[in-house]
Amino acid sequence: MLYQLYETQRALLEPFADFAQATAKLYTNPLLPLSQSPFSQRISAGFDLFYRLGKGYEKPAFGIASVPVHGVNVTIMERVEMDLPFCELRRFKRFSDDPKTLDTLLTQPPVLVVAPLSGHYAHLAA
Repeated sequence: MLYQLYETQRALLEPFADFAQATAKLYTNPLLPLSQSPFSQRISAGFDLFYRLGKGYEKPAFGIASVPVHGVNVTIMERVEMDLPFCELRRFKRFSDDPKTLDTLLTQPPVLVVAPLSGHYAHLAA
């Protein structure tokens, strides 16, 4: 419920965030007389803060195509196992044609990686 409220608030603020970004740029443009006022930097900073609060952030791709396992590059396939409003559970499955590497992969234990931060897009800080 709280996540839907957050997303609704962000969607409603998005047009105003675009306006705030334009206004922040207006107050810092050295060619305009408006930027020469004594408080123009503070006003611009306030609008920039409002813009950052209202804009949407895209999740960056992990970009893991292959990993080395005992000197052999193993192909990685990324798949979303569970998609919830507040998170995605992703699985990175390793594939190889080499029988010796396959035996090594089967003996290795599975690993669960959890982002250390709470909130939205915790992996951005990593």
